[in-house]
Amino acid sequence: MKAITDSTAVADVMQASTPVVVKFEARWCQPCKAMTPTLEAIEKELEGKVTFFKADVEHCPSATQLFKVGQVPTLVAIKDGVVTSLKTGAAPKQEILKWLDLALPGARD
Repeated sequence: MKAITDSTAVADVMQASTPVVVKFEARWCQPCKAMTPTLEAIEKELEGKVTFFKADVEHCPSATQLFKVGQVPTLVAIKDGVVTSLKTGAAPKQEILKWLDLALPGARD
């Protein structure tokens, strides 16, 4: 997962050629850390189909506000520059994949 900052968020995320998932996290957040290996595995499976980014809420206050993130971890799905869904809280792989299917229809095909 490529890390984004407030200065790169709009350019990298909103103009991506593939659907995007942004994981908003914090260094002190244990559920955020626990989700990282799961998201990295999903990222590998969906390579070339979905682009994954991560954003530390303490270093990305503008992006956090732009995407209306109120707690961490939060996953934000974006397709064609439009936010399609937000998922808050840690979740197992199968739950994240189900959410992806609803948030980004056809992205896993």
